[in-house]
Amino acid sequence: MLFSGPSIVAQEQVVGDTTAWDLNHCISYALENNIQVSSQKLSELTMQADLLRSKSERLPTLSASVTDNLSNSKDLTNNAKWSSTNAISGGINTSMTLYNGGSINAGIAQSKLQVDIAKLSTVQAKNNITLSITQAYLSVLYAKESYDYAKDVLISSEQQLKQSQQYFAAGKIAKTDLIQMQSQYATDQYSSVTAQNTLILQTTVLKQLLEIPVIDTFKVYFPNAEKLSVVAPLPVKQDAFDMALKAMPEIKSSQLQNKVSELGLNIARAGYLPSLSLNGSVSTDYSNYSTKAFTGQLSDNQFQKIGLTLSIPIFSQNAVRTSVQKSQINIKQSELNSRTTEKNLLQEVETAYQNVVTGQMRYTAAKVQLEAAQESYNLSMQQFNLGMLSAIDLLNLKNKLLNADSQLIQSKYSLILNQKVLDFYMGNPISL
Repeated sequence: MLFSGPSIVAQEQVVGDTTAWDLNHCISYALENNIQVSSQKLSELTMQADLLRSKSERLPTLSASVTDNLSNSKDLTNNAKWSSTNAISGGINTSMTLYNGGSINAGIAQSKLQVDIAKLSTVQAKNNITLSITQAYLSVLYAKESYDYAKDVLISSEQQLKQSQQYFAAGKIAKTDLIQMQSQYATDQYSSVTAQNTLILQTTVLKQLLEIPVIDTFKVYFPNAEKLSVVAPLPVKQDAFDMALKAMPEIKSSQLQNKVSELGLNIARAGYLPSLSLNGSVSTDYSNYSTKAFTGQLSDNQFQKIGLTLSIPIFSQNAVRTSVQKSQINIKQSELNSRTTEKNLLQEVETAYQNVVTGQMRYTAAKVQLEAAQESYNLSMQQFNLGMLSAIDLLNLKNKLLNADSQLIQSKYSLILNQKVLDFYMGNPISL
């Protein structure tokens, strides 16, 4: 029995005026337009802004201020009359931290690691959407091959019905046999329509996953089903584990998170140490109470100051101690999270590996089962044509053939998907 129709055999990726989407096109489009991936990229920008803020802690602060005060008071030297005074003052202040226990350097290093973690999270988001697109795309291919096979079955069923009508007219078969053929033809029609609807539904699922607007036309490129790589060499399980630990971003992310927690402890401990800062200011003022001119007062009333401030913590209501304890707890929690991440990944790889092993055995068994069912059906057809077999017995063998073929198609695409998942965990690019 043939599995592929004309649409699967075609190699052109342009259908009419619309370009058909292959797996690579679907994946690349999703990576550029997926909302989750775009959101994660914005998180990267947030972490980069935090890094700039951390680096700026090394820079001095600079501020300017202008104050205009109007005061009204009694002048005891002038019969206690009320008099108003207008005073204006302005200044420039600067401050720069020279030492604070290494907190600034640790904060900068921590922010750099957070940027790297955000980038790894983006990679992880891309990996998730890549797996989802691959699964959805293969579901469309599976639905297409199932639909093509259902159409072939319907054509064969129609031919059998016509032949049965001729046999009945010639008196070779009973009317019950003809009714059985008519019933089977109606069943095959229903199966064909169901397979077509499944193909439409799976294509819609893929389109929605790609977040393509509903008004846009979307067509899937169907590669030659016979040329799809089904049975691929299986790597050694330990090699698969080692490659996954090196390739998957969540492992590297958990390792960086451990370092972030350790730097958090350094920042917390800096609270025990003294801090040293450099301060400076320039100011002047003017008052209408003075007889001097405005510019003269600004020049004469200048005040300049520069100095060092040493701050020594003595008691902070256990705030620093609490921060240190919480940072130590965060380190232990981060280590547990890292171990959990590695354990979960290895379990996923082991499951994917075993799915490939089982899938290969199921696919091989399904091929043998189909060959046997096909040979049995061919022999039964000869017996039916000779009047040696009833229609009921023939249809029973036909149903066994249909089931065998359906199991082969299902096991084939299930194996392809499991192989792609294993390739993904090993860091290999996904393609068909």
